[in-house]
Amino acid sequence: MAKFNVIQKQRRASVQERKRAVHGDPNTGKLKLRTPPVSISGKRKRKLFKKWRRVSSNLVIDQEQKEAIEKGLVTMEDVEMAVAEGEQFTRIMCIFGV
Repeated sequence: MAKFNVIQKQRRASVQERKRAVHGDPNTGKLKLRTPPVSISGKRKRKLFKKWRRVSSNLVIDQEQKEAIEKGLVTMEDVEMAVAEGEQFTRIMCIFGV
């Protein structure tokens, strides 16, 4: 098994070198960071919609925001910010007893 590990390690190193040669920066040899694809998987989409529904039940959303959510124009960062704002809002309301 130890011999196989050495062979596998060498194989991975050679694959990495080939990738760097093809896709890497010519000066540094480092691989470039690729932007993630715009499309979202079905599982991720379901999770986002669940999170948005939880947020939307706590916050007042106008018609434009609702349409943007349905079209998928709202990013994950926006949702996380809204969740954080919603949590702060509920904490403040609990403090003041409203």
